[in-house]
Amino acid sequence: MKIKVLWGFEGDPDKVKVNNGRVSAGEIIELDDEEYGHRLIGKGLAALDDGAAPKANKQSKPNETK
Repeated sequence: MKIKVLWGFEGDPDKVKVNNGRVSAGEIIELDDEEYGHRLIGKGLAALDDGAAPKANKQSKPNETK
């Protein structure tokens, strides 16, 4: 799983494949552990690099009540 780091952080060196575990904003890293990648995305530290995430919110229509 390729992710783009939005905010610098200090992570698990084995999982982020960096000697000291420090990752800078703007880097694109490859993760083998998808659960770890999803946790980083969920915390707002990273985003998917392949553009699979929507770039803009879609406008929703209000529900009609009867």
